[in-house]
Amino acid sequence: MTLVFAFDRDWTVDVNPHPRHEAVPLGWVRHLAHETDHTVYAIGNQTLAEEAAIPGVVDIVGRHDDAWDEWLGGKQPDGYYEQFPLRRERLSLIEDLHPDADGYIVIDDLDLSDVAGWEHYHAWDFVPAVEQGDIDPALPWARDPVTDGGRPTTAGVAPVDESHLSSWLSDHRDAQGFELTYSDADGVSTVLVSDISVAAVRLEEPSKAPGARCTPFAPGKDRFVVGIEAIKHVATLNISAEEAQRLTAQAETLTEEAVLLRRLAAANPSAVRVSPVLSVLDREATAPLQQREALQALRSIAGVHPEDCTPAVPILRSLLSDSDIISPDDALAILSSVGECSPGAIASATTVVTPYLDSNRVSARREAAACIAHIASADPSDAVDAVPGLATVIQDDADGTSDAVAALTDVASEYPEAVVPVAESLGTVVLDETQPDDVRLYATAALGRAVETDPSLSVDIVDDVAQLLTAENPRLRNNAVALLFDVSSVHTDAVEPFVDHIADLLTVEDAYTRVNASGTLARVAEDFPTSVEDVTPTFVDRLADDESAVRENACWALGYLRAADSEDALRERLQEDADKGVRARASWALSRLEA
Repeated sequence: MTLVFAFDRDWTVDVNPHPRHEAVPLGWVRHLAHETDHTVYAIGNQTLAEEAAIPGVVDIVGRHDDAWDEWLGGKQPDGYYEQFPLRRERLSLIEDLHPDADGYIVIDDLDLSDVAGWEHYHAWDFVPAVEQGDIDPALPWARDPVTDGGRPTTAGVAPVDESHLSSWLSDHRDAQGFELTYSDADGVSTVLVSDISVAAVRLEEPSKAPGARCTPFAPGKDRFVVGIEAIKHVATLNISAEEAQRLTAQAETLTEEAVLLRRLAAANPSAVRVSPVLSVLDREATAPLQQREALQALRSIAGVHPEDCTPAVPILRSLLSDSDIISPDDALAILSSVGECSPGAIASATTVVTPYLDSNRVSARREAAACIAHIASADPSDAVDAVPGLATVIQDDADGTSDAVAALTDVASEYPEAVVPVAESLGTVVLDETQPDDVRLYATAALGRAVETDPSLSVDIVDDVAQLLTAENPRLRNNAVALLFDVSSVHTDAVEPFVDHIADLLTVEDAYTRVNASGTLARVAEDFPTSVEDVTPTFVDRLADDESAVRENACWALGYLRAADSEDALRERLQEDADKGVRARASWALSRLEA
């Protein structure tokens, strides 16, 4: 049997694991690639290609004749390609390379189960599937033990002492649950527990004999402590959907059911159906404790299967409109998870989410910003009314700033006038060196849209933006000069003091930066030719630039400068340039020299 595996990296492999779920060990990826007959690719963060020594997206495209330009294009100065195939397109390209494979398996925190021919696993589903022998029984990690209770488990131990049990529990801290067999006054009992802790007993009751504190799955059962010497066997437990339903059916009260749903969802969210959780939430008489437990259960499910939680949106919308909601951050986190895979599904909740952008609860504010960012990505018009709240998040330098900036950028792309009132907030992000570069890039893009709409903003921001002309990040530097290009359309006087810094960008490798820098200086040259005349030799050189827009801008500048030394080079452009726009602008520039 020969399988093809496609691995994402982030929130999938243990070099960057999901904060709440099990990850695939990097050693497994390497073993599959180099010690078996299976084929393995890196389809997400391409760092994995190097870490596991496996082919990545560039290798995949490279193995398709004549497909390079279609899927990647040219390589940019910052090391990135002009474009990249989408995740599902990458899988299709891989499948084309291996038409005779026995199966195709993709492991990704994104839900790719809709891709025909591919079997999708989240990392936390893939690991137990491998260990149970469902993927390939020949793999060294495949095990198939079954406890005395007849339930599927992956590992077990008969503890010798406290240290032995503590070490074993540490190795299996991500287990979905445990089956515990121990002796008591009634003989020998077997019980399913969601958690076992030796340390808790030692810390809370150090004078007592070594014991383990256990939290049972069974509803209505309190935590209990069992002595180490009484424990016969402990085995990790895989909570199946059937097991979850069996346990839930034992609940005698709504509170017991809510608590059990939360425990089961925390153990294995894939095993818990959404409908019983919604049943707990969608009641007029739901108590605060029941509501909190049900929301936490739904949050666990949404983190793995957000598409299943779409029916919860109306209920969550109603709960968030109530100021007495016990756990708004959980409700907002669920909406955010749903919005990540289906942003349009949560658009109707915008009006109830927006007030939480100003919440005193940090986690609620963070999740609200994430919700609005998802909503704005699908339809910016739905997020226009949230702009003041998004600015508040930024002004407070709160958790959620990156999502707030992303949302404002999407709004600005279609409704730039809406972000004009919050331009100052965007400006603080642009200059904040503690912010990630991608966040600052988004902020400069949104700010540029605002300036296009209201050029008067430029007078206040140009000094700050000019500081980025020497930024190390070439993309950030380009966005800054692009913004100055917008400013120069109305206020060349505001840009004129920075001619020397802009001129330094005329010869950088990045074509976009050269276009923006040459265009900005051409505009300044029209109003302040003496400030730009020292750049004349560089503009003459730029007449041979590979980028036609740079050549055209150079013609503009030389015409405004009436640069007599450029006549021969301009005539060469007029006679030989392949671009019609360059030829036309060279003719205009020559007419200025002759006037």
